[in-house]
Amino acid sequence: MNKNLFNIIGWLTLIIMGILWIVKGYLSIYLLLVPVASLVFAIGDGSVKKLKKLRKITVNQTVFIIVSFILSVAIVFGLIQIANYVIVHIFELSGTFKTVSQIVAILVSLYPVKFIFWTVLHRVNEDLNAKSEA
Repeated sequence: MNKNLFNIIGWLTLIIMGILWIVKGYLSIYLLLVPVASLVFAIGDGSVKKLKKLRKITVNQTVFIIVSFILSVAIVFGLIQIANYVIVHIFELSGTFKTVSQIVAILVSLYPVKFIFWTVLHRVNEDLNAKSEA
């Protein structure tokens, strides 16, 4: 399929998620659309074809990736819960301000952990490249 088609599907997924947040309010079930959009973007980018290197991955690297993923999810969940507590109980926001604040808090919470997790994946990828060159 065409790369542009996957980009369009990915952006439509993110736009639908944003519209649902604005219309129905924040529900954590909508966060499931983020990995779907990431997967669609990865397929369109050709990153999925690069997974042939996974045959050479060691058990230690696999455990390292899984543990870092679990920690990343836990950190994001904690940051979102703290942000939600601050928005609802301390600032006592309601209506549109509450929804917009929650969306911004989720996006801000995702970025630091995204960079940390992708740094781990980048290091494992560098190790695999170094092994394949040697």
